[in-house]
Amino acid sequence: MKILPMLLLLCPALVSATEFCPDARPTDAWGVSYQLSGDKQGTLLLLRQQAQTAFYNPQNQIAEWWRFDNPKHPQFSRVFGEAKRRIDYYAGDLRTLGVRVSQAEIESFTSEHLRQVLTKVPQSSCTTAEAYEGEYQQVHYQLLWSTTLGLPLVLETEVGGKVSRWQAQQLLTNDTVKQQLQQWQRYQRTDFADVGDNDQDPFLAKMINQGFVEHSEHAAYDSHGHPLGNHGH
Repeated sequence: MKILPMLLLLCPALVSATEFCPDARPTDAWGVSYQLSGDKQGTLLLLRQQAQTAFYNPQNQIAEWWRFDNPKHPQFSRVFGEAKRRIDYYAGDLRTLGVRVSQAEIESFTSEHLRQVLTKVPQSSCTTAEAYEGEYQQVHYQLLWSTTLGLPLVLETEVGGKVSRWQAQQLLTNDTVKQQLQQWQRYQRTDFADVGDNDQDPFLAKMINQGFVEHSEHAAYDSHGHPLGNHGH
């Protein structure tokens, strides 16, 4: 499965420009706030607690929430905060939809393969990070990778002249992440397998029409149901 959000490109100097340079990995629950700029605008939050990882777009209150308590049988929920609803996908649903995910890729926001195909370049803005740059599948990447967090601090891509940039801004606290995940746990849930039997439900009908209720590889959407960014290995 193609993972990862997307990116943008700027000049080479910008990939190493970051003031956010954590030197220790938080324990228990934590997260990172990313600022999106370039072709796509907005904020994306990555939330982590044990085997749970979620990508949350606070602008439209939509999240993709993965649980890997059994890595061979991951569970996934699409969360709709405004409606206080969520749709749960179990391992069988994901297999039916042809979705194959790696826990490591979901948790790190990108695949190890991407770093392997890019070229490591010098950088000096963060002593606990490594910088990479190069072309892969007609996408130009610039990546500043935190070896502490196992996440991108800066991820830039250029595709067809369109540039996107994801830049980590700050860590999210233990309480913030736990409260958010607990809130989603209380939302009214519908199993994906039951969506077809409940298409008279106005909420489900709206989400189906907007293209949300059908798994997509995109991690975050704008208020019109369009993905905020592309994914690439």
